[in-house]
Amino acid sequence: MKTVGILLAGGLSRRFGSPKAFAKIGDDYFYEKVHQALSAVCDEVVIVTRKELVQLFPPELEVATDHVAVSGKGPLAGISTAMKLKRADRYMVLPCDMPFIGPAETRELLKLVNSKAQVTAVKTEDEKIPLFSIWAGNFSEELEQAIGDEKLSVFDFLNSLETTWIDHWLIHPNKDKFRNINRNSL
Repeated sequence: MKTVGILLAGGLSRRFGSPKAFAKIGDDYFYEKVHQALSAVCDEVVIVTRKELVQLFPPELEVATDHVAVSGKGPLAGISTAMKLKRADRYMVLPCDMPFIGPAETRELLKLVNSKAQVTAVKTEDEKIPLFSIWAGNFSEELEQAIGDEKLSVFDFLNSLETTWIDHWLIHPNKDKFRNINRNSL
């Protein structure tokens, strides 16, 4: 079963103040941490980013920008772009602003995939985390339709699908592992 990793690195980072992909945690860029986590379980990884950031990534990594028709339309656009670029049985999605998720967590999520669900995602007791998730490779048309209809909410889209929410403690007991870095202070 082919699994493609989708590393979302195209957000505008308004609250953060600079591109999150190139923020550092220790000696590593956020995108490097996330790429390592995805590479541990995926056959290929594609980074989806904005045009002006493409040249900042090393040339040996596969980097794409949103298709013109969906450019600037958020995470769903990035996921759709990667699905069009790389056909797979399933896709593991992880944004660059979740650098605390590592290979152990991606392996555990992969083990917990509900094969009957279109999306398997993670939740804590406080919130759902739709972008640390695994998406089946069989509904790209529905995704394109939602984007075309300007229905860009990830939560709304997942509510229209058969989505299984996995409790974070099955993957890692510390919910801080799953936090999204929105401000320039760790």
